[in-house]
Amino acid sequence: MANQNKKIKNISIVAIFSFLISIGFCSFLIVATIANKRNIERLRIEQHLIDISQRITETITRLLYKTQMLSTIIVHDNGNTDSFDLIAPSIVDDPIIKNILVAPNGIVTKVYPDIGNLHLVGFSYFDTQAGNKEARLAVELGELVLGGPTEVIQGGSAVFGRLPVYIDNPEEKHKFWGIVAITLKFPELLDYFELNILDTYDLVYELWRINPDTNEKQVIASNSSKLIPNHNYIEKSLQMHNAEWFISASPINSWYTRPDNIALVMAGLLVSLIVFFVIHNNFELIKMQGVFEQMAVTDSLTGISNRRHFMETVRVNIEKAHRHKEDCYIIMFDIDNFKMINDTYGHQIGDKVLMDVTARIKTSIRPYDLFARYGGEEFIIFCARLNKTEVCEMGERLRACLINRDFVYDKTVIKCSASFGIAKMEDYNLDKTIRQSDEALYSAKRHKRNCVIYYDENISHEIIKQAAENI
Repeated sequence: MANQNKKIKNISIVAIFSFLISIGFCSFLIVATIANKRNIERLRIEQHLIDISQRITETITRLLYKTQMLSTIIVHDNGNTDSFDLIAPSIVDDPIIKNILVAPNGIVTKVYPDIGNLHLVGFSYFDTQAGNKEARLAVELGELVLGGPTEVIQGGSAVFGRLPVYIDNPEEKHKFWGIVAITLKFPELLDYFELNILDTYDLVYELWRINPDTNEKQVIASNSSKLIPNHNYIEKSLQMHNAEWFISASPINSWYTRPDNIALVMAGLLVSLIVFFVIHNNFELIKMQGVFEQMAVTDSLTGISNRRHFMETVRVNIEKAHRHKEDCYIIMFDIDNFKMINDTYGHQIGDKVLMDVTARIKTSIRPYDLFARYGGEEFIIFCARLNKTEVCEMGERLRACLINRDFVYDKTVIKCSASFGIAKMEDYNLDKTIRQSDEALYSAKRHKRNCVIYYDENISHEIIKQAAENI
């Protein structure tokens, strides 16, 4: 019984452990799969941003370098701007160009086209107006500087390039002449960047810069009113003509909201649940098997071995005793006047008496003695490694444990005794010994009950004589 309980307990632990292992393994696969998909997705987003960055850089560079054409002509004419009106139309060859202008000593003197731009004449790039920091930076660096987008005095917003012009003369080499500039329409310029392609890839994006006039983030273009969801974004820096822009992007949906990832999680959970129920059902089957096996070997009322199991187990123990040349004994006892107890107090009380008798006997025998219900109110005990005196003392002790203490059930008090028959196992013959112990029990019943009788030849002759008289 103990081994069976231990087996069931071990199976229960295996079921729980298997379930946890299944969850862990499925979780690992899901996490690894999702992580791999996210890495692939990051690479995909990075590639899209690289493509967009190259397009933005190439577009702005192509447009702003028209200032180089204007600068070259001015240097060639030694600072004379008379040819500006002739060459300007050929430079302004793209509808995105708002205007080009020249500003000797930083003061605008000519602008093209005239329409909508004449009010720029006289504008100084060295005052404190917004957008002029880029002009002053261009002079300091001696290089083309990208500015904007920012509001311009002619209205609206624009992106522009400022290029300082230097002219060599006999008196001074690389003397600052002034500034040439180009202004690009904004937000029309964004169409050249083809940012809307990111929408087709289900990406949220922002194109932004740090405004030099405010030192705050300025969003140039975005397809969302919020920053990248969950801050799980990829960002690229665009270095263009001494200015820095940034483009950031991330998936519109978080990984845990995507159908394929949800399906992975659900599949992992389903697999774990299947493992759990399979192991659990196996556990229940084994548990039921254990119950049935227990029912097959125990008496349902008293919980001790039944007659069949006792006979099987005793034969194994007899073989062991035979090998070690140990003496074996069978003790049979029968509750005295048990029919009267049933008739007087009812079968429920009778059942309780049987259970309590069993409990008292179990606590009075040795742990390795075999104890079983033989039938009805009759019980049987197998014991070894005892001599005649010790086994008789044992029988007397068992008798006393029943008669010396009343059986009490609510207000019902019952005196209960039993008659015992003991027989030594000669030649390790179980059937013969059981018959002899039963004869000794019969003799105890016939004489006075509540006693212990050890089998001898006189009992056998007495039994035979009694049978002859009955005939």
